[in-house]
Amino acid sequence: MKRGLFGDNLIAGEIVIIGAAAAVHLAAAVFGWSFGRCAMVLGGLVCAVPVCGVLFYGIRSGKRLSGSGDDAPAGKFRFQSRTECCLYAVFTLIFLSQLAFICMGDSNYRQGDMTVETVGSILETDGVYQVNPMTGLPYTGGIPLRLKVLCLPTLYAGLSKMTGMSPADMVWKVIPVVTLISSYTAFAMLAVSLFPKAGEKAYREKRASFMTVVSLLMWVGAYQAGVDGFQLLCGGWMGVTIRNLVLLPWLLSLCIRKKWFWAVLCIPAEACIVWTLYGCGVCLPFLLALGILQRCGGKSGTAAAKDRKSQVQTPV
Repeated sequence: MKRGLFGDNLIAGEIVIIGAAAAVHLAAAVFGWSFGRCAMVLGGLVCAVPVCGVLFYGIRSGKRLSGSGDDAPAGKFRFQSRTECCLYAVFTLIFLSQLAFICMGDSNYRQGDMTVETVGSILETDGVYQVNPMTGLPYTGGIPLRLKVLCLPTLYAGLSKMTGMSPADMVWKVIPVVTLISSYTAFAMLAVSLFPKAGEKAYREKRASFMTVVSLLMWVGAYQAGVDGFQLLCGGWMGVTIRNLVLLPWLLSLCIRKKWFWAVLCIPAEACIVWTLYGCGVCLPFLLALGILQRCGGKSGTAAAKDRKSQVQTPV
Protein backbone atom coordinates (compact mmCIF):
# COMPACT_ATOMS: atom_id res chain seq x y z
CA MET A 1 0.00 0.00 0.00
CA LYS A 2 2.83 2.40 -0.76
CA ARG A 3 1.06 4.12 -3.60
CA GLY A 4 -1.97 6.27 -2.99
CA LEU A 5 -5.41 4.73 -3.27
CA PHE A 6 -8.27 6.28 -5.22
CA GLY A 7 -10.21 7.01 -2.05
CA ASP A 8 -7.25 8.86 -0.57
CA ASN A 9 -6.96 11.06 -3.64
CA LEU A 10 -10.71 11.70 -3.67
CA ILE A 11 -10.80 12.95 -0.09
CA ALA A 12 -7.55 14.87 -0.55
CA GLY A 13 -9.12 16.59 -3.56
CA GLU A 14 -12.10 17.61 -1.45
CA ILE A 15 -9.73 19.04 1.16
CA VAL A 16 -7.99 21.04 -1.57
CA ILE A 17 -11.39 22.44 -2.62
CA ILE A 18 -12.08 23.37 1.02
CA GLY A 19 -8.71 25.11 1.13
CA ALA A 20 -9.52 27.04 -2.04
CA ALA A 21 -12.88 28.06 -0.58
CA ALA A 22 -11.14 29.18 2.61
CA ALA A 23 -8.72 31.35 0.62
CA VAL A 24 -11.42 33.22 -1.31
CA HIS A 25 -13.61 33.38 1.80
CA LEU A 26 -10.85 35.13 3.75
CA ALA A 27 -10.27 37.47 0.81
CA ALA A 28 -13.94 38.45 1.01
CA ALA A 29 -14.29 38.59 4.80
CA VAL A 30 -10.98 40.34 5.52
CA PHE A 31 -10.09 42.26 2.35
CA GLY A 32 -13.60 43.08 1.20
CA TRP A 33 -13.69 41.17 -2.09
CA SER A 34 -17.12 41.02 -3.70
CA PHE A 35 -18.72 37.60 -3.78
CA GLY A 36 -18.91 37.71 -7.59
CA ARG A 37 -15.14 37.98 -7.73
CA CYS A 38 -14.76 35.22 -5.15
CA ALA A 39 -17.14 32.96 -7.06
CA MET A 40 -15.18 33.43 -10.28
CA VAL A 41 -11.86 32.54 -8.61
CA LEU A 42 -13.43 29.65 -6.68
CA GLY A 43 -15.05 28.28 -9.83
CA GLY A 44 -11.70 28.19 -11.61
CA LEU A 45 -10.02 26.45 -8.68
CA VAL A 46 -12.83 23.91 -8.23
CA CYS A 47 -12.73 23.02 -11.93
CA ALA A 48 -8.94 22.73 -11.84
CA VAL A 49 -8.97 20.06 -9.12
CA PRO A 50 -10.72 17.26 -11.10
CA VAL A 51 -8.78 18.20 -14.25
CA CYS A 52 -5.49 17.84 -12.38
CA GLY A 53 -6.76 14.59 -10.86
CA VAL A 54 -7.57 13.12 -14.28
CA LEU A 55 -4.17 14.13 -15.63
CA PHE A 56 -2.47 12.66 -12.56
CA TYR A 57 -4.26 9.34 -12.94
CA GLY A 58 -3.54 9.33 -16.64
CA ILE A 59 0.18 9.60 -15.95
CA ARG A 60 0.01 6.99 -13.20
CA SER A 61 -1.99 4.62 -15.40
CA GLY A 62 0.59 4.98 -18.15
CA LYS A 63 3.34 4.05 -15.74
CA ARG A 64 1.38 1.08 -14.41
CA LEU A 65 0.68 -0.19 -17.92
CA SER A 66 4.41 -0.10 -18.61
CA GLY A 67 4.56 -2.57 -15.68
CA SER A 68 7.00 -2.08 -12.84
CA GLY A 69 6.97 -3.17 -9.19
CA ASP A 70 4.02 -2.41 -6.97
CA ASP A 71 2.38 -0.22 -9.60
CA ALA A 72 1.71 -3.13 -11.95
CA PRO A 73 -1.98 -3.62 -12.69
CA ALA A 74 -3.71 -5.95 -10.24
CA GLY A 75 -6.41 -7.14 -12.61
CA LYS A 76 -10.18 -6.76 -12.53
CA PHE A 77 -12.06 -6.79 -9.27
CA ARG A 78 -13.80 -10.10 -8.61
CA PHE A 79 -15.69 -11.42 -5.61
CA GLN A 80 -13.77 -14.29 -4.07
CA SER A 81 -16.68 -15.81 -2.18
CA ARG A 82 -20.45 -15.82 -2.04
CA THR A 83 -20.30 -14.34 1.44
CA GLU A 84 -18.39 -11.31 0.19
CA CYS A 85 -20.84 -10.86 -2.68
CA CYS A 86 -23.86 -11.02 -0.33
CA LEU A 87 -22.33 -8.60 2.14
CA TYR A 88 -21.60 -6.01 -0.54
CA ALA A 89 -25.11 -6.50 -1.92
CA VAL A 90 -26.54 -5.69 1.52
CA PHE A 91 -24.25 -2.67 1.82
CA THR A 92 -25.33 -1.43 -1.62
CA LEU A 93 -29.03 -1.70 -0.71
CA ILE A 94 -28.46 0.16 2.55
CA PHE A 95 -26.45 2.85 0.78
CA LEU A 96 -29.15 3.34 -1.87
CA SER A 97 -31.85 3.57 0.80
CA GLN A 98 -29.82 6.20 2.66
CA LEU A 99 -29.29 8.08 -0.58
CA ALA A 100 -33.04 8.11 -1.19
CA PHE A 101 -33.70 9.23 2.40
CA ILE A 102 -31.35 12.20 1.99
CA CYS A 103 -32.93 13.27 -1.29
CA MET A 104 -36.44 13.04 0.21
CA GLY A 105 -35.55 14.15 3.75
CA ASP A 106 -38.11 15.98 5.90
CA SER A 107 -37.30 19.65 6.43
CA ASN A 108 -38.39 19.35 10.08
CA TYR A 109 -34.96 17.90 10.83
CA ARG A 110 -33.37 21.16 9.69
CA GLN A 111 -35.08 23.55 12.07
CA GLY A 112 -32.71 25.96 13.76
CA ASP A 113 -29.99 25.73 11.11
CA MET A 114 -29.20 28.97 9.25
CA THR A 115 -26.89 27.64 6.55
CA VAL A 116 -29.41 28.05 3.73
CA GLU A 117 -30.29 31.56 4.91
CA THR A 118 -26.60 32.47 5.15
CA VAL A 119 -25.91 31.17 1.64
CA GLY A 120 -28.93 33.09 0.35
CA SER A 121 -27.75 36.32 2.00
CA ILE A 122 -24.31 35.91 0.39
CA LEU A 123 -25.88 35.53 -3.04
CA GLU A 124 -28.26 38.46 -2.55
CA THR A 125 -25.80 40.97 -1.10
CA ASP A 126 -22.78 39.95 -3.24
CA GLY A 127 -20.71 39.89 -0.07
CA VAL A 128 -19.69 37.48 2.67
CA TYR A 129 -21.19 38.00 6.16
CA GLN A 130 -22.50 41.46 5.28
CA VAL A 131 -25.97 41.08 6.80
CA ASN A 132 -27.65 38.96 9.43
CA PRO A 133 -29.50 36.23 7.48
CA MET A 134 -32.35 36.19 10.01
CA THR A 135 -33.08 39.93 10.01
CA GLY A 136 -31.66 41.09 6.69
CA LEU A 137 -29.92 43.97 8.50
CA PRO A 138 -26.17 44.64 8.73
CA TYR A 139 -24.33 43.21 11.71
CA THR A 140 -24.20 45.91 14.39
CA GLY A 141 -21.64 44.34 16.70
CA GLY A 142 -19.83 42.29 14.09
CA ILE A 143 -19.19 38.57 14.30
CA PRO A 144 -16.31 36.71 16.00
CA LEU A 145 -13.08 36.52 14.01
CA ARG A 146 -12.98 32.75 14.47
CA LEU A 147 -16.41 32.49 12.89
CA LYS A 148 -15.24 34.54 9.92
CA VAL A 149 -12.73 31.79 9.07
CA LEU A 150 -15.44 29.19 8.43
CA CYS A 151 -15.74 28.85 4.67
CA LEU A 152 -18.57 26.37 4.06
CA PRO A 153 -21.27 29.04 3.42
CA THR A 154 -19.01 30.67 0.82
CA LEU A 155 -18.27 27.29 -0.77
CA TYR A 156 -21.96 26.38 -0.96
CA ALA A 157 -22.85 29.83 -2.32
CA GLY A 158 -20.15 29.51 -4.96
CA LEU A 159 -21.39 26.08 -6.02
CA SER A 160 -24.96 27.40 -6.17
CA LYS A 161 -23.86 30.28 -8.38
CA MET A 162 -21.83 27.97 -10.65
CA THR A 163 -24.60 25.40 -11.10
CA GLY A 164 -27.65 27.69 -10.94
CA MET A 165 -29.17 25.58 -8.16
CA SER A 166 -31.10 27.11 -5.29
CA PRO A 167 -29.33 27.29 -1.90
CA ALA A 168 -31.87 24.84 -0.43
CA ASP A 169 -31.20 22.17 -3.07
CA MET A 170 -27.43 22.64 -2.83
CA VAL A 171 -27.26 22.61 0.97
CA TRP A 172 -29.95 20.06 1.77
CA LYS A 173 -29.53 17.59 -1.09
CA VAL A 174 -26.33 17.86 -3.13
CA ILE A 175 -23.84 18.43 -0.32
CA PRO A 176 -25.27 15.68 1.97
CA VAL A 177 -25.02 13.21 -0.94
CA VAL A 178 -21.37 14.17 -1.43
CA THR A 179 -20.78 13.82 2.32
CA LEU A 180 -22.43 10.39 2.35
CA ILE A 181 -20.20 9.15 -0.48
CA SER A 182 -17.11 10.71 1.10
CA SER A 183 -17.90 9.16 4.48
CA TYR A 184 -18.16 5.64 3.10
CA THR A 185 -15.00 6.28 1.07
CA ALA A 186 -13.19 7.21 4.29
CA PHE A 187 -14.51 4.10 6.05
CA ALA A 188 -13.49 2.01 3.03
CA MET A 189 -9.94 3.35 3.41
CA LEU A 190 -10.11 2.41 7.08
CA ALA A 191 -11.21 -1.11 6.12
CA VAL A 192 -8.28 -1.36 3.70
CA SER A 193 -5.93 -0.26 6.50
CA LEU A 194 -7.31 -2.71 9.05
CA PHE A 195 -7.45 -5.64 6.61
CA PRO A 196 -4.63 -4.98 4.12
CA LYS A 197 -4.26 -8.38 2.44
CA ALA A 198 -6.64 -7.99 -0.50
CA GLY A 199 -5.58 -11.30 -2.03
CA GLU A 200 -6.85 -13.40 0.90
CA LYS A 201 -10.52 -14.36 1.01
CA ALA A 202 -10.79 -13.91 4.78
CA TYR A 203 -9.54 -10.32 4.60
CA ARG A 204 -11.87 -9.51 1.71
CA GLU A 205 -14.83 -10.81 3.70
CA LYS A 206 -13.74 -8.79 6.74
CA ARG A 207 -13.68 -5.63 4.64
CA ALA A 208 -17.17 -6.36 3.34
CA SER A 209 -18.42 -7.12 6.85
CA PHE A 210 -16.89 -3.89 8.16
CA MET A 211 -18.59 -1.74 5.53
CA THR A 212 -21.94 -3.48 6.05
CA VAL A 213 -21.79 -3.02 9.82
CA VAL A 214 -20.87 0.66 9.44
CA SER A 215 -23.81 1.28 7.10
CA LEU A 216 -26.19 -0.49 9.49
CA LEU A 217 -24.90 1.55 12.43
CA MET A 218 -25.55 4.74 10.47
CA TRP A 219 -29.18 3.74 10.01
CA VAL A 220 -29.52 2.72 13.66
CA GLY A 221 -27.92 5.99 14.78
CA ALA A 222 -30.35 8.12 12.79
CA TYR A 223 -32.99 7.99 15.54
CA GLN A 224 -31.68 10.86 17.68
CA ALA A 225 -30.05 14.23 17.08
CA GLY A 226 -26.35 14.33 17.90
CA VAL A 227 -25.64 10.72 16.96
CA ASP A 228 -23.31 10.12 14.01
CA GLY A 229 -25.99 8.44 11.93
CA PHE A 230 -28.35 11.37 12.44
CA GLN A 231 -25.62 13.84 11.46
CA LEU A 232 -24.79 11.90 8.31
CA LEU A 233 -28.38 11.36 7.12
CA CYS A 234 -29.98 14.59 8.40
CA GLY A 235 -27.13 17.11 8.56
CA GLY A 236 -24.58 16.24 5.91
CA TRP A 237 -23.88 19.90 5.10
CA MET A 238 -22.57 20.70 8.60
CA GLY A 239 -18.88 21.04 9.27
CA VAL A 240 -19.04 18.83 12.36
CA THR A 241 -20.50 16.01 10.22
CA ILE A 242 -17.69 16.28 7.69
CA ARG A 243 -15.16 16.30 10.53
CA ASN A 244 -16.60 13.33 12.42
CA LEU A 245 -17.54 11.06 9.53
CA VAL A 246 -15.04 11.93 6.79
CA LEU A 247 -11.89 13.45 8.27
CA LEU A 248 -11.57 11.35 11.43
CA PRO A 249 -11.97 7.86 9.89
CA TRP A 250 -9.70 8.86 7.02
CA LEU A 251 -7.18 10.26 9.51
CA LEU A 252 -7.21 6.98 11.43
CA SER A 253 -6.60 4.98 8.25
CA LEU A 254 -3.72 7.27 7.27
CA CYS A 255 -2.09 6.88 10.67
CA ILE A 256 -2.36 3.09 10.45
CA ARG A 257 -0.64 3.23 7.05
CA LYS A 258 1.83 5.88 8.33
CA LYS A 259 0.91 8.48 5.71
CA TRP A 260 1.68 11.35 8.04
CA PHE A 261 1.86 14.15 5.46
CA TRP A 262 -1.68 13.44 4.21
CA ALA A 263 -2.88 13.09 7.82
CA VAL A 264 -1.72 16.63 8.62
CA LEU A 265 -4.06 17.95 5.89
CA CYS A 266 -7.03 17.11 8.13
CA ILE A 267 -6.02 19.72 10.72
CA PRO A 268 -6.36 22.88 8.55
CA ALA A 269 -9.42 21.36 6.85
CA GLU A 270 -11.18 21.04 10.21
CA ALA A 271 -10.14 24.56 11.21
CA CYS A 272 -11.85 25.92 8.09
CA ILE A 273 -15.18 24.13 8.51
CA VAL A 274 -15.83 23.63 12.27
CA TRP A 275 -16.25 26.36 14.86
CA THR A 276 -14.02 25.75 17.85
CA LEU A 277 -12.64 28.14 20.44
CA TYR A 278 -9.01 27.76 19.41
CA GLY A 279 -9.28 26.19 15.98
CA CYS A 280 -7.46 23.00 17.03
CA GLY A 281 -10.64 20.99 17.34
CA VAL A 282 -10.32 17.22 17.38
CA CYS A 283 -8.03 16.29 14.49
CA LEU A 284 -4.87 17.74 16.03
CA PRO A 285 -5.04 15.92 19.42
CA PHE A 286 -6.33 12.81 17.64
CA LEU A 287 -3.31 12.83 15.30
CA LEU A 288 -0.88 13.48 18.17
CA ALA A 289 -2.36 10.62 20.21
CA LEU A 290 -2.14 8.19 17.30
CA GLY A 291 1.41 9.31 16.52
CA ILE A 292 2.49 8.70 20.12
CA LEU A 293 0.84 5.27 20.12
CA GLN A 294 2.56 4.39 16.83
CA ARG A 295 5.88 5.54 18.26
CA CYS A 296 5.50 3.60 21.49
CA GLY A 297 4.27 0.52 19.65
CA GLY A 298 7.19 0.68 17.26
CA LYS A 299 9.72 0.93 20.09
CA SER A 300 8.18 -1.95 22.04
CA GLY A 301 8.06 -4.07 18.90
CA THR A 302 11.72 -3.36 18.13
CA ALA A 303 12.74 -4.17 21.71
CA ALA A 304 10.79 -7.47 21.63
CA ALA A 305 12.41 -8.40 18.30
CA LYS A 306 15.88 -7.73 19.73
CA ASP A 307 15.11 -9.87 22.79
CA ARG A 308 13.96 -12.76 20.59
CA LYS A 309 17.03 -12.42 18.41
CA SER A 310 19.36 -12.42 21.43
CA GLN A 311 17.65 -15.51 22.86
CA VAL A 312 18.06 -17.36 19.58
CA GLN A 313 21.75 -16.42 19.31
CA THR A 314 22.54 -17.32 22.95
CA PRO A 315 24.29 -20.74 23.02
CA VAL A 316 22.70 -23.43 25.16
